[in-house]
Amino acid sequence: MENLKYSEIVKENRLNLDRVKNHKPIRIKILSNIVTKQIEAPLAFMLLESNIFPLIEFGNYDNIVQDSRDSGNQQVVIVHYDLVNILSKKLNFVENYTEVELKELSDAIITEINFIIENLSDVPLIIFNTFSPLGVYSNSIKESKIDNLSQLLNQHLYSKQTNSLNIIDINNIISRLGVPKVFNYKLFYLAKTLYSVTFWKEYALPISLLIRQVYGYGKKAILFDCDNTLWRGILGEDGFNGIDMSSQSGVGKIFSEVQQIAVWLSRNGVIVGLCSKNNPEDVDKVFNDHSDIVLTFEDVVAKRINWHNKADNIREIANELNIGLDSILFVDDSSFEINLIKEQLPEVNTLQVPKEIDQYPQRLLTFINTNLYLSDNMQDRVKVRQYKAQTERTKEYASHGSLESYLSAINMRLLIKEDDQSQIERITQLTQKTNQFNLTTKRYTEKQIENYLNSHLTKVFSASVADKFGDNGLTAIVIVALESGTANIDTFIMSCRIMGRTIEYAIMNYIVNYFCEAGIHFIEAEYRETAKNKPVSEFYEHCGFKIIESKQNKKKYRLEVNNFKQHEVGYISYENN
Repeated sequence: MENLKYSEIVKENRLNLDRVKNHKPIRIKILSNIVTKQIEAPLAFMLLESNIFPLIEFGNYDNIVQDSRDSGNQQVVIVHYDLVNILSKKLNFVENYTEVELKELSDAIITEINFIIENLSDVPLIIFNTFSPLGVYSNSIKESKIDNLSQLLNQHLYSKQTNSLNIIDINNIISRLGVPKVFNYKLFYLAKTLYSVTFWKEYALPISLLIRQVYGYGKKAILFDCDNTLWRGILGEDGFNGIDMSSQSGVGKIFSEVQQIAVWLSRNGVIVGLCSKNNPEDVDKVFNDHSDIVLTFEDVVAKRINWHNKADNIREIANELNIGLDSILFVDDSSFEINLIKEQLPEVNTLQVPKEIDQYPQRLLTFINTNLYLSDNMQDRVKVRQYKAQTERTKEYASHGSLESYLSAINMRLLIKEDDQSQIERITQLTQKTNQFNLTTKRYTEKQIENYLNSHLTKVFSASVADKFGDNGLTAIVIVALESGTANIDTFIMSCRIMGRTIEYAIMNYIVNYFCEAGIHFIEAEYRETAKNKPVSEFYEHCGFKIIESKQNKKKYRLEVNNFKQHEVGYISYENN
């Protein structure tokens, strides 16, 4: 998109809409105190490229607080609150303000921020930009009053940050592009259109990443080739001592830096893997014994080191990790391999190592920033270890003659908790990110989950799964509403990491038994079809539920509890709270 004109972006969007028009849309609202219409096309472009159907609408100009009251039914709200327009309505230049006047102004803005965030508390994803002084005034020698005001507002904004409220540092974007390429003061004075199209393209990128991540379309894994990708040289030709990744070498230093970036990714929730044409024993020796290696097998989750077709190897890695091909990034120095992946696996985003090798680390970082959302959530970091355990499960499965034999051998243990307040953050995260095993794809905020946990009209069941390879942590939730002697399953979600192990049937056995003992006679449920949850379209039928209503993309069910027949899952044991 970077090289496309605005008119070309609009044209591409029209073509891409046909591809996703049958998908369930994501409702996005943009609230701003300046004109932001120009963000619509680049943001839609980025989301359509990821097979997301965005419905974008705009609030009224400079009416953020009022519009935030009417935006609770949105799935995403973007708040672009800008200091330039706030100060343009004042009679006095900001550097002439007294301390009292600055305090009054900051208090007024902070009050509005609080109102906005409170009004949007039921929105699953809120995106707020920081306040920047760069459009008003900047001084590289001493701190200005506008600098102090921006810092104060941003400190308050960050103090409000939650899983639902995400903050984009607008200064980073402005600094990267340069002030002359960002601000258009002529259009601002004429029509309150402050920012250039170039800016909106850059600003739309982190927004699209957040939306993709929260709604389950984010990238999860990056796979590296080895020769001339993780080190300089060809291992099979140059030998163990002939490859270069030394931090003391001019060229080797570049590859050492790339490996450090890979380690950083692994330790921040990204799956790092290898996909390389080499003798496996040669690569093992490098990773185990080379004095200059930075990336180790501790940081690598999956690998395919062989002479097979790389497209086939990437498919195998995706199956092994139980992730989609659209979750994978691939880095290789060979134009042949890059083009092969583009042709055979168009869902996989690729980066070719640049010929100007000094540009490699920065190109890689740009590739990462464009495609990966790096989480500072400890749960996401733990996931890397859990995916590593998943590769061990796959190997174990290959040694068994049947699925039941395999499942019996891995000693699965299921712990189900009811209304567990300590799991609010993880429960919320599951509702916002899980797409495949998600029967209704409803998204909830922490506040909404907390309300469910505290209500006597709902029950929230959270399930954790462990086996001999490790603890998967909290990987399934069921939210049930109670009304007039009937239990209605509002949400049934399970992480894709544990799909295929019949755990969903063990959970359903528990749920039905729970409500049977509570004197509930009927359980009702619903399935809403999306682009990703079709594999579970008949789950309720398999559990003995009867269809009572069927419309396009939606089915409603009822189960008479006394007629329920449990699935035989004796190889799964239930642990006590």
